[in-house]
Amino acid sequence: MSDEVNLSAADFDRLARQAFENAGLNPKRATAAARVLVDAELMGISTHGAARLVSYSARMQEGSIDAAADITVERRAASLGLVDGRNGLGTAVAAEALELALSMVEDTGIAYVGCRHSNHLGALAPYALQACEKGYLLIAGSNASAMMAPWGGAEVRLGNNPIAVGVPVSDGSHVILDIAMSEAARSKIRAAAKAGTPIPSGWAADSEGVPTTDPVAALAGLLLPIGGHKGSGLALMVDILSGVLTGGSFLNEVASGAESPDQRSNLGHFFLAIDPDRLIGRATFDEAMARFRNIVMSTPPASGTERVTLPGERMLARRRAALADGISLPHDLHASLVSLAGGDGG
Repeated sequence: MSDEVNLSAADFDRLARQAFENAGLNPKRATAAARVLVDAELMGISTHGAARLVSYSARMQEGSIDAAADITVERRAASLGLVDGRNGLGTAVAAEALELALSMVEDTGIAYVGCRHSNHLGALAPYALQACEKGYLLIAGSNASAMMAPWGGAEVRLGNNPIAVGVPVSDGSHVILDIAMSEAARSKIRAAAKAGTPIPSGWAADSEGVPTTDPVAALAGLLLPIGGHKGSGLALMVDILSGVLTGGSFLNEVASGAESPDQRSNLGHFFLAIDPDRLIGRATFDEAMARFRNIVMSTPPASGTERVTLPGERMLARRRAALADGISLPHDLHASLVSLAGGDGG
């Protein structure tokens, strides 16, 4: 028997929607939440795809995430909105926020929607893709549980807060950047610890804040940010936009869903949408983006590099291929999805 199961995007979407409904989401929220995980898996962001469905469902079934949360959506001004997740599923909360942002930007040309009292919202790239498909530029971010110290510190106070920027391109080759702020993910450090191999310098520091190549010491310490003080500063700004500005939790007030699954995470997110058509006109913007892409992609490649690419190019290529050929999931993960969906894997 193969160790993997090939699944079409439509079949994965059906399993995800049914699993979310079985966990307590209403059909609309289940559909929106499934779309984020399906797109993440199609884009090759497997850490935020099918595997998250299992952990999200477990937390809803045990009650640490409220599947039936009374999520409130308020339009505070023409271009300002606020969503209170009430401890609902993060993907459902974020979907409500994105829907509001895209509705407002259609009216006003620019819109900010913040979220509070939410949970992990998955990868940001799928939300950026949704905005791009409607012709809008999106800047989005989320705070996270503390894994880093503010630059110069020796104690975790700061989340590995991701940010994404999605820029629409008329032919569908959208430019999408989705990054977190640490030099490396904790999952890579855990893998090194399990294998008994050192980690590269610059990935993490020990509990005293001293950089280390020992993965065990790193797991007891803290992650190091990209670009030193620059990455730390950017993570702080994302936290302000996601937590402070929404009236929610921030820094080490945010609980870890992985390490403290019985606690409310109280994450915050933000979505800032811009309509380039209102600003400079669609035709002008499309022509400028075509020139922009050409200037970047025609750059002579450095030695050892085949060609220059733009952020999101590989993700969208993987998505196109997966839509045509399906996605491969580990057999045990597929079995878990089928079980969560009620046992129908057909």
